[in-house]
Amino acid sequence: NFLLSGENLLVADNIAKYYSVNINSGELNWSKNNTYPFNSEIKKNNDKIFVVDYKNTLRCYNINDGTECWDLQTENSFTISNSKFSLIIVDDMIIFNNSIGDITAADIETGLIVWQLPTQSSNIINETYNFKVSKLVSDGNSLFFSNNKNEFYSVDLKNGIINWKNEISSSITPIITGNLIFTVSDEGYLLVIEKNKGNIIRVTDLFKNYKLKKRK
Repeated sequence: NFLLSGENLLVADNIAKYYSVNINSGELNWSKNNTYPFNSEIKKNNDKIFVVDYKNTLRCYNINDGTECWDLQTENSFTISNSKFSLIIVDDMIIFNNSIGDITAADIETGLIVWQLPTQSSNIINETYNFKVSKLVSDGNSLFFSNNKNEFYSVDLKNGIINWKNEISSSITPIITGNLIFTVSDEGYLLVIEKNKGNIIRVTDLFKNYKLKKRK
């Protein structure tokens, strides 16, 4: 996972290393090791970067020397997730998902939990390898995401309360424009959803003109 910051490339990998490289010279600015491999995007805010490891721990590092500022441990699963975790920064919060479907909002400076929303039952802890969640997206007021368990959520950013929930199975990133949300279900349907209420306005079968052999 890469993040470009000025003239430095920040990297967090799946063998538990994170480091900074000068993009002009290729020289290593600093290199550190984490206890567990990383499994998320990298996000940046001022002089801090944020990344989540396989133990469902959000870690905050100083961008200048790689020292850890704080960490936030969320509930862990018994298996390793097959999908990459997503992070999003909105105002003074860093919001992320973990392998068991919890959505957590933390204060960007202190790492203290602002709110947390469990979306799955405790049974998911044993079957996280097959559990997939889309990237988190926001319009500044609400958070939107979906999963392959037939759930599409709109969540209030301030308090983590569910605005609405619809039965849509999708693990791809939803697109927001105006009062509309576009997504594609795992079955190959393009859906247009009303952002404020969650009503499905239109469904288009993208596989309609393709035979079964070509649909894969």
